[in-house]
Amino acid sequence: MTRRLRPSVGGLVSALAIGAVLSAVHCNLLATFTDCTADSQCNLGERCNPQRHYCEVPTPELCNGVDDNRNGIPDDQEDFGPCAVSPPPAAGMCRDGRLRCRNNSTLVCVQRAAPGPTEICNNGLDDDCDGVVDDGADCQQNYTATPSLTLGSDDPGAGEGDDAPAHQVCLPAYAIDRYEVTFQAFTTFLSELDQTKLRIEHPAHPLNPTVAYGRYLIYNDNGTDVPLALFSDVPDRLSLRQLPYGYAPLDAAAANLPIVNVTWYAADRYCRWAGKHLPSEAEYFRAARGSDGTRPYPWGSEDPTCDRANVGRGGPGGGPCVGAPLPVGTLSAGATPEGVFDLYGNANEWMWDNLDDNPTHSRNNYYESIPADAGAGAWCQAYPQGPLGPDAGSPINQPEDAGLYCVQCRFARGRHYRTVDLRIGIRRWLDADRGDPFLGFRCAQGGASR
Repeated sequence: MTRRLRPSVGGLVSALAIGAVLSAVHCNLLATFTDCTADSQCNLGERCNPQRHYCEVPTPELCNGVDDNRNGIPDDQEDFGPCAVSPPPAAGMCRDGRLRCRNNSTLVCVQRAAPGPTEICNNGLDDDCDGVVDDGADCQQNYTATPSLTLGSDDPGAGEGDDAPAHQVCLPAYAIDRYEVTFQAFTTFLSELDQTKLRIEHPAHPLNPTVAYGRYLIYNDNGTDVPLALFSDVPDRLSLRQLPYGYAPLDAAAANLPIVNVTWYAADRYCRWAGKHLPSEAEYFRAARGSDGTRPYPWGSEDPTCDRANVGRGGPGGGPCVGAPLPVGTLSAGATPEGVFDLYGNANEWMWDNLDDNPTHSRNNYYESIPADAGAGAWCQAYPQGPLGPDAGSPINQPEDAGLYCVQCRFARGRHYRTVDLRIGIRRWLDADRGDPFLGFRCAQGGASR
């Protein structure tokens, strides 16, 4: 446990003696003071010690009969976080096993068997026990089949050339999450993994050898290392912290922020674990730009403002709106008419699709794979359940021979809290094993089989 140093009552006499010496160099001794009376007064995600009123980083609670984190809750009543039941729950079973302390020595995974009255969004739990995490009307938006959706744009101002040509696709009925996946939901998923298979280190075999990778949380999946999340060398409120039983946001107040720094691999695995999948680019377009794909922005035709989109300009003095992610669902003025939040701004979002562009990303090979003169229904005939993108990603060059943005490119849509390029057709390119502080995701359900 770390805290700011202060004199104890028992040491007051000694402290006064020291003060007499220090007076020669004009120092004043402060014998008592108070840092805080509430957690909100600790600005680095610390906790206000309720007895001693100083800001501290709590020691993780252990199953040992001691109130290690000093929250006043005995070990046998403490919630030690989510856990994976064995065997894994089948469809229709709750996925909210919780670790409980027994006999001051053993953590036991206890699973609730009865469904709750409703699904609670953004917590990563299958509250209603239907086999899908964070679903239901408050958590997902359902769309009926879309027979003619415009994907891409022929407007050079919308992107960089790789958003053309515009083409008509068809989508079956599907659903998409109303909110970006939160820190709380993602750490629930991480905590249900086999913790003995997780480690934090630099990837040994990164996909892109032309750039420097940082340290990642890596999951060993039957001998294959899968990078899940970037761990910053300078922790901040968007960082994760490791606990004896799993992971949690470094800043407890970040629980309802969109999870960022995650790889495509992590986003895909989370969505599958939740009973869903990553949305395709076409599914994203349907949600963001309406039933025909021509709505300029998720909220309508008005230009982005800070009450509609958390982006990198438009705030005071022309700077960013906030400069950091906002809790999901904050900007109701930026939601779609159907009530889907943050499809533009807050965090970029991983798409399911690979990206097949030319190296200068001025042409989209996949969009051009069916000639424009093939007819308006050509894409629907080729992909009656909706397009899922090319089979593999292509490399994209960085300017001035600085390396590659990505070798086998995946991509994200949606713009983020620091972007100053507000064109809706712009993508963020990365390999599947990389994450960054601006990149998160949401999940979808139904549609074409992944």
